[in-house]
Amino acid sequence: MTNPMRGVFAVPTTPYTEDGAQNLDALSRRIDEVVAAGVTGILGLGATGEALALTPAERDAQIKTIVSAVDSRAHIVIGCMAYTPTEMSAQISQAADRGADAVMVTPPFYGGLEPDAVIAALHPVLAGAEVPVMVYNNPHSTGTDLLPDHLAALADTGRLWSVKETSGAATRIRELRDRLGQDIEIFVGADGIALEGFAQGASGWVAASAWLLPEHCQRLWALADAGEWAGAVELWTRLGSALGLIEGNAAFISLIKQALGHRGHEQGPVRPPLPTADSESLTELMTAIAALEEER
Repeated sequence: MTNPMRGVFAVPTTPYTEDGAQNLDALSRRIDEVVAAGVTGILGLGATGEALALTPAERDAQIKTIVSAVDSRAHIVIGCMAYTPTEMSAQISQAADRGADAVMVTPPFYGGLEPDAVIAALHPVLAGAEVPVMVYNNPHSTGTDLLPDHLAALADTGRLWSVKETSGAATRIRELRDRLGQDIEIFVGADGIALEGFAQGASGWVAASAWLLPEHCQRLWALADAGEWAGAVELWTRLGSALGLIEGNAAFISLIKQALGHRGHEQGPVRPPLPTADSESLTELMTAIAALEEER
């Protein structure tokens, strides 16, 4: 399946008000700013967005807010992460009905399923999906590493739009590209190895860091996509420090939220049981961002 959706997809956090409710106005304002920075799309209700901490009503409200705020200026992908195939399919239908361009699914989390069992569960989900599907390979969270041959078994559904690859394996992007060909998009999902993924033929980048630093992330992709590798390496040398601090912190969602708040985009706390980043981590990240922006 050929699909033009490629480039940088920013992954939103979920802002909360002081009383703990979703702050959809803050979400909408930030979407407007990030889309204006030139990203290809928004991937809502991912892990960075605390999707598993939201009620069904909150989830629906957030999808509607994303679609309204984007206003056809960028592609919209909605995370549909659930344990059962039935619930995944229900979430996909909801996202399609609300106007999403595509969805993202993961292997069923908790249980350590073997890859073949995951593919058996996902195949009917993709076959019945109303919109194109991104499969998120995140073995650190799901306990299952989907290799290129496993993912290739989903191609015959006609709905495998892309793979978000976050295993961290050094040559995985190239291996996926070799096995899946050019019609299925391959996205880097680990911010700390974005440039390496681009060099191996990635179609783009699904980036939590692009919610915080959209201009820099979009610029890095644009340089790499144009084959301007010297400029890409120079920018990556500066950007990589900040991204490494985010990706290397177990409380990275809180860290992104606090950094946004420090820059005037109040996000509120994370919901339990997610950890809260300490003040030293925030100071270190803000120092790295200041150095990055001074060197423009």
